[in-house]
Amino acid sequence: MSRLDKYRSAMLAAFPDVDDEQLACELGKQDEHFAQFVIDHGLGPLWHGRTGREEFRASRLAAEALYMVQAQALAEIDDVLEKAGIEYAVIKGAATRPFLYANPAVRACHDIDLLVRPEDRVSAATALTSLGYLSLPEAKSISRELMLVRDDVTLDLHWELLREGRLRVDPTTEMLSRRYREEGMWLLANEDTLFLLLVHPAFAKYLAGWDMGLHRVADVILWLRTQKTDWPIVRSQLQRNGVCAAAWATLRWVELLADDRAPGVLSSMLADLQPGRLKRAWLERWFINDLPARTADFHLLRLLGLSPFLHDSAADAIRAVAGRRRARRRVSADLDAFSGLLD
Repeated sequence: MSRLDKYRSAMLAAFPDVDDEQLACELGKQDEHFAQFVIDHGLGPLWHGRTGREEFRASRLAAEALYMVQAQALAEIDDVLEKAGIEYAVIKGAATRPFLYANPAVRACHDIDLLVRPEDRVSAATALTSLGYLSLPEAKSISRELMLVRDDVTLDLHWELLREGRLRVDPTTEMLSRRYREEGMWLLANEDTLFLLLVHPAFAKYLAGWDMGLHRVADVILWLRTQKTDWPIVRSQLQRNGVCAAAWATLRWVELLADDRAPGVLSSMLADLQPGRLKRAWLERWFINDLPARTADFHLLRLLGLSPFLHDSAADAIRAVAGRRRARRRVSADLDAFSGLLD
């Protein structure tokens, strides 16, 4: 069995048309390491919800316990940021799971991601530390995000969607102006959420099996099947930021793993974003051979062999390199901005 086949087998629990008998049959065909493979790739709780099998039980219990703790944390976060007058939005898994899963707790989510305006980053971090969170700045990411931790809850406070230079213009402020409120929290508009679902895994997770996890693949599939989104608006955002190739790569990876169960809209979206023949062939080779996962221990190889091809032009790729260098030169200043929290 190829690695892609193993991913596809693990993905089966994400499709409602695959009944419980088929899932049990698939488990019977797999080796003794399959259950751990499923758990390691973020789908253990979902498999337990579908099959009730004992090998997935611990992952389900852990996910549900963490969900309850995170739900309480989200209520506290909303209260303190609202009182501080800071506009924020919950993003990524914690934001989408209430709308994609009948039981949101089966969607593994190890942290809560928040988005604020760049000028609000210190005020937001200060408000969050008043709740007992400890700030843990990391030099490699302090240009765009700050991790805060309290007991079992981890927050990632973002003020840019991606590392500096990845996008032609960071849309954080624009996206926050379109946020809306539901489920007791502020969320990005559907079009902005889909933009993030398509672009973030390509650049931040390299679309690698373990890095990205299969739960994020399931998120894209379920989003396309269940949520209303104005695709021309999303396509325009991708074009404007020079990341159509990144979105195409994410959708192609999703299509490969969903196989004949891919959402019907996927083919037209891929056609809209399709890069040139040579770039498409190069990216296909990476995905079909699972190179993003196989090069996980060779970061420079992924940076050189994959990342540049996720940009729409050479100028976009050069801008990303320049942005990376600027962020590195600014590390001390960015850390100093949060020095009061560290004291």
